[in-house]
Parts: sequence; C-alpha cells; structure tokens
Amino acid sequence: MDRLAAVVEKVIRVMTANLANGKATIGSLRKVLEREQPDVAAFQELDPAQARVAEQHFSFGRMDPRRDCHGMGIGAVEPIEVERFPMTHRDGWKGLMRAGAWPHLGRDVELINVHIQNPLMRPIRETTANRAGQVDDVLSYIGAKRMARVIVGDMNASPSWKVYKRLAERLQDAALATDSAKATWAYFGALPRVLRIDHVFIEGLVALETRPVRIRGTDHSAIVADLYVE
Repeated sequence: MDRLAAVVEKVIRVMTANLANGKATIGSLRKVLEREQPDVAAFQELDPAQARVAEQHFSFGRMDPRRDCHGMGIGAVEPIEVERFPMTHRDGWKGLMRAGAWPHLGRDVELINVHIQNPLMRPIRETTANRAGQVDDVLSYIGAKRMARVIVGDMNASPSWKVYKRLAERLQDAALATDSAKATWAYFGALPRVLRIDHVFIEGLVALETRPVRIRGTDHSAIVADLYVE
C-alpha cells in the first residue's frame, strides 16, 4: 500500500451542525449531507423533521429531536454506540466508533457532541456557572482516558472566551491546525458570519481539512472536518 492510500484509509469525515430548532430547511440539510457525505455527524437544536432527514441519510446512530432547542443527535454510516453524556444544564452525547466496525480507522474513535449554554441567558450568574460546569464535565471525562477523540458542537464561545480557552488548553482546535478558522455564526441566518462559536476539537487525530458549510435557514454554519486517525 502506498503512503497516500494509507492516509486515505485512516481518514474520517466529521460534520457538526446547529440546526436552529427547526429553522434549517429540510431541503438544504438533505443537499449538504448528500454533497459532503460525512462519515459521522453531530446535530444540535434538532427538531423532528430534521431528524427524519438525518435518519434517512445515516444507517446508524441515535436522534432525540425536540422543539425547545435541546434536540441532539448523532448519525453515522457504520455502527456507532451512542449514549447520553451527563453534563451540567444540558447533557451532551457521545458515540464510540469501534475499530471492529470501522476497520479502515485502525483504532477506536470517540465523538462527543456538546451544546454549551448561551452566555446571554438570564440570570447571568447562573448561566456563567452552568457554562463553567459544562466545561468541567467535558474535561473531567476526557482526562480519565486518552484516546482518538473529537469534541464538536455549538460551544457558544469565540476564541476570546474562557470556555474556548479552557478547551483549547487541553485539545487541539482543528480549524487553527489547518489555517481555516472562519466565523460560523450570524445574527440572522442569511447574514455574513461574524463570530466563530462552533468548533471541532481533537486529540489522537490529525486535522487535514476543515471548512464551514452553509445550511439555509440556520444562523450557524456547519463545520466539515477531514481527520486522520494517528
């Protein structure tokens, strides 16, 4: 096997997308999934209609759509063991891709899907404590066992915010690693993005490429990342 073939064999394409509690249009979501062909995708603010599109695209995973901005889901093209990840204020989700079911990866890979609380929710003091608690939960969990892992989601924190800085101290920001950091959020869906608050953090993986992808209707751009399993 030549070097290029070996690299391609160990690449996984990950997508994360905040679907704005139903505002991301069904047609646009379907087109993005068909065009980008992610191996595994993490969704935040997932509603029932959007979940049906994801379930049509992915053969494996789990969706828990809601209409209150708490809907979450993980979809995959191969078997993935999905369960809730207990967190302060709002649980995350985690999915384990075992090497036996994903033989081209060569080792187990874990995906963690999180949605950090909006910093502007009142009362501010409680919200600040919740956000810190959510980061504590993530760092405590990943600190117990190092492995090939990707932590993705709407983290409601630009690189200047403490939430981001704490995660970046422990993990690698895939967008920075590929010199492709771009804003992902706008005040309204159709406006230019002004803040980078959706992230892909990695350990035990090498970022080959990341890019923001527009899904019509949502104020967040999705992120697609091609990652090499070390």
